[in-house]
Order: sequence, then C-alpha cells, then structure tokens
Amino acid sequence: MDNVYCSILSKGRVYQFLALLGSMKKVSKEDFELFVLCVDDEAYSFLKKITMKELRVVNEIELEEDVIALKQTRKVHEYCWTLKPIFLEHLMMKHPTATRLTYLDCDLYFYNDPSIIFKNQPDCSVLLSPEEKYNPSWSDNFTRYMQKVTGYYNSGYISFKKDEIGLASLKWWKQKCIERCVISPSEGFFGDQKYLDQVPKLFSGSCDITTPGVNIGIWNDLKFQFSEVDDSVYVNEHRLIFYHYCGLRIVNKNKIELLFNQKHIPFIFEQYQQKLRESIDLTEQSDPTFTGYASEEDLKRYW
Repeated sequence: MDNVYCSILSKGRVYQFLALLGSMKKVSKEDFELFVLCVDDEAYSFLKKITMKELRVVNEIELEEDVIALKQTRKVHEYCWTLKPIFLEHLMMKHPTATRLTYLDCDLYFYNDPSIIFKNQPDCSVLLSPEEKYNPSWSDNFTRYMQKVTGYYNSGYISFKKDEIGLASLKWWKQKCIERCVISPSEGFFGDQKYLDQVPKLFSGSCDITTPGVNIGIWNDLKFQFSEVDDSVYVNEHRLIFYHYCGLRIVNKNKIELLFNQKHIPFIFEQYQQKLRESIDLTEQSDPTFTGYASEEDLKRYW
C-alpha cells in the first residue's frame, strides 16, 4: 500500500491537522491511512475522540525512551522536527502492508488526489520537494543566499519507499536529526530540512518530485497564476495538488495571522481560513474544553 501518511503535532496544530485530513478525504480516489504522532496529552486525548476510518492516533510513549528524552533538551518545534524521520522509521517497522510512507506537515491542504505523485515516479525510493524559491523583488544573489540558508528542499512533504535505499536514507536522516536539529544559519543548520540537500548525493534512488502543483508555498507562489475552474484550483495550466500554508497561526477563531510579510496572497488563503474555522467548530462540538490556539511561543518566528 502506497497511500500511508504520517504527521506530527502538538495541540497548537490540531485545527490545521483536521483541515488537512478533511482535504485528503475529499480528494483522495484511493483508500489511505494517516498516522498522527501527538507530542502532548491534550492533542492525543482530543484526537482519540475523532472517529474517522483513515485516522490512526499515536502517543509519543510508543517511541523509545531515549527518543522521548530528547524532549527535555529541545524546543517543541525542534523536537517535532527531530521526530520526522524517527516516526517514519517507526511506522516502516510496524506497518505490515505499507510499501511507501509519506510525511506531511500539518499545514498542508490538498486540492487534488495525492496518489498521482507516486504513480508518476513509481521507481523512486525517496521523493523530495524542491522549494524553487522565487520572489521578483529578490536579486539572484539573495535568492541563492536564501537557498543556502534554508536548503534546496522543503521537508514538509517527503516520501520514502520501504526498500533498501529508502530505509538507508531514512536511517541516515534520522541520525543527523538526533545529532542536531536547530536553526543556526551561521553554522549551516536549518532544522531537519537542510540535511536533505545531501540525500541525492548519497542515495542514488532519490528523486526530485516532477509532478506539477506540489508543495507550493510562500517561497514560490508568486511565480504562479492561481485560478479556479469548476471547483478545481489551478496554478498556471496545472491542477494544484497541495498548498503549504507555512507560517500561518490561529490566534483565535476570528484572528488568523501570517508570520511572514506577504503582500500578494492567493485567493485560496481565504478559503483555507474558512476550513480552519470549520475545524474549530468541530473541536468545540467534540470537546468544548479543548483549546488549540497559538501560544506566545508559536507566534514567534523561528529565525
């Protein structure tokens, strides 16, 4: 089974996760499973109350003790970044029928069936998402600088096949993230993400995703013309598969902020905000005591 996905979250990402799950249910033409690793009790307790056949809720206590111990020495977002390859490998070993596992950030939202990504590149052991940074106000030198700082790839969507190369590359990435997972541009570190620049050099079965409309976000959306035809969203002439709503924070039901200054925002942002409000409504109906709004720490930029 290729359509096995996973995410990692704290309570401050629950609303976005529910929007992500809802979008996948809407557009997926094949059955799928979405495992979510909860790093706090509030998120775990709430999501266990949600009954969706695709959802698999995992408590962090299922991980090894030495992994959980990392939580004591890392900020929450650093801990979650560190857990990406760890959780992927954990599921690789535990899931009997998965032929491929794909990590999804909670702030993704799907507009078209994601399985086409795998079908277009079935032989790739690792599928990586190039950011292709673009801003018309940036000079070529500044664009190269930004790529040097953050890396060539975006780690919000990454897929591994359960084969020799997929497992080896995942193990390598896991070890790097355990060693260090911080944002420190002066030292050449950018969380879990910049390590991915080395993956194609070390593992021959690694591929850049070639399917159009994948992992578009604030780093490159200005190069695209967004349109909607018959309820389908297009970027230029291609269907948008998913958009990455990076830097969006839910302060309260009526206040949703972007951490990054963005003058030109695609029309889909307004639609997405409505989906987030629907997620909030769902949580209030399921558990009126649950609150997943952004904390003061969430509202700070990481760098």
